Amino acid sequence: MLRLSLAAVLALFVVVSCDVYAQDSGLKTRELVAALDKTKYKKKEKPNVSIETYIDIKNQAAVRDPVEYSGSYESEDSEWSLSLHVERGGVVTGSGFDAMNGEINRRRSFVLKDATINGALLAGTKFYENGERRRVEAVFLNHTVASGKNANEIASHDTKFGIGFIETGTGSDYDTRRVFLERRGR
Repeated sequence: MLRLSLAAVLALFVVVSCDVYAQDSGLKTRELVAALDKTKYKKKEKPNVSIETYIDIKNQAAVRDPVEYSGSYESEDSEWSLSLHVERGGVVTGSGFDAMNGEINRRRSFVLKDATINGALLAGTKFYENGERRRVEAVFLNHTVASGKNANEIASHDTKFGIGFIETGTGSDYDTRRVFLERRGR
């Protein structure tokens, strides 16, 4: 009877732990997706001339079979790159590079280790050549950019699949940035 009770308590503990982890990763995914959204509007007026620009970036988590996340991802400005491989058994490996302090000609390579995928959330550690380690949390998403003169006059609307994350700088002259890497190939 004692063994049965202990087995039931252990099973309940495992189920509750898994449920809490799933809630945490779901919450983290939603927070990260929301942090990657951005709306920007500028209007400059001079005599006889008015210039308006509007950009609205919205993201939506893209939950897929984790194996489908395998591929090459790159930022539009070539400052960041990630090559990701996801095996059927859940093993996630990758490598890539980051621009140092926003400088494209100064890159630092990394290997992604201890990585996991839960829903659309990728978590792991970047191991750099110089021995530095940085924890990374990123989300696979559909990234939609609408641009035009203002919210009522949209000239273009473009949606791409990729991975997004928040990059925090390490130097005093490097700000926190929203980063989107579009999938370029499998």
